[in-house]
Amino acid sequence: MVGRFLSTVQVARRSALRRMAYLVPLLWLTAIVVGLGALEEYKSRPGTTGLTPVALPKGMPGVEGGERARLLMFVHPKCPCSKASVGELAEIATRESGKVAVEVVFVKPPGAVQDWSKTTLREQAAAIPGVRLVDDDGTLAKRLGAETSGYVVLYDAGGKLLFSGGITRSRGHEGDNFGRRAICALLNGNSDGFTGAKTPVFGCPLFTPGQCRDPKGSADENRKLP
Repeated sequence: MVGRFLSTVQVARRSALRRMAYLVPLLWLTAIVVGLGALEEYKSRPGTTGLTPVALPKGMPGVEGGERARLLMFVHPKCPCSKASVGELAEIATRESGKVAVEVVFVKPPGAVQDWSKTTLREQAAAIPGVRLVDDDGTLAKRLGAETSGYVVLYDAGGKLLFSGGITRSRGHEGDNFGRRAICALLNGNSDGFTGAKTPVFGCPLFTPGQCRDPKGSADENRKLP
């Protein structure tokens, strides 16, 4: 009786081990699929935007005057997603050199340490020929409806809003996109279907505390807003 019982236990144990051998890879594969799905959803999830005035308020600090159109990009200096946005901005500035005054506005929350915005992203923006860097405590960003890093506004020389939104087609993704094409077309006098265009913007929140996640899905604890 005892021998038969032990034999039954051993058979049951081997059966359970076989089931586990199938179950573990299945669970591992399921976790990968779910993780990839969440990552793709994150890449394509746009940030929030506020209300951008249709006319550029006159005398705004940090906004360059002159007879040219004005393009402003608002950036969280520690946002990994905005590397692609600044790369697209460099493409626009190079193509349309002389046609537009380009400014990159780095939002520095009140209370942040002095060198908080001195990052590789700022260095990337500073390397774009003719681009002016502006530091903002959030006042300018809020007045122009910027809530997400990478948000761009384009006003013509008379202060009329021509474009607002992002210039990447997904989070951290460089390449041809409607935002870039719209801005280049507008700067070359092609307003058909582009004037007043508004596109999704992909980046980290400019004001909401929390982690900035990179497009690969990892989070950097050092990329938290104060």
